[in-house]
Amino acid sequence: MYHFFVQQDQIGETTVRIAGTDVNHIKNVLRMGPGEEILLSNGVDKDYLCEILSISSDEVMAKILEIREGGTELPVEIYLFQGLPKSDKMELIIQKAVELGVFKIIPVETKRAVVKLDKKKEESKLNAGRLFLKVRPSSPNGF
Repeated sequence: MYHFFVQQDQIGETTVRIAGTDVNHIKNVLRMGPGEEILLSNGVDKDYLCEILSISSDEVMAKILEIREGGTELPVEIYLFQGLPKSDKMELIIQKAVELGVFKIIPVETKRAVVKLDKKKEESKLNAGRLFLKVRPSSPNGF
């Protein structure tokens, strides 16, 4: 089952409104339609088992079938010490690490690494990392 994060203000009494980049992902990438089930999380303490009601160009409406309380986070904190990869692979590494439940990602510049950062590149890499923190709003600012 596919799992998406939504903001608390998108969650209503009986329905959830999904907006932003997740709409394109649900509609065009996953090719989901009305009647299919998805798992939505507010990123803090609740998961919502939902059924898609309708899909438009800018939003997906889903009916809440079940609310699951707490226990969504791993019982341990996983720290990923990641050597600096070439090109834009760090974005993919951050995305996959967040999906797997990594608590904090610590970029490491190693002695034999091919990639060496100057101040300008370092700031652009940090900004790219902050983009993926929005995926998992409950994670601390670990990048």
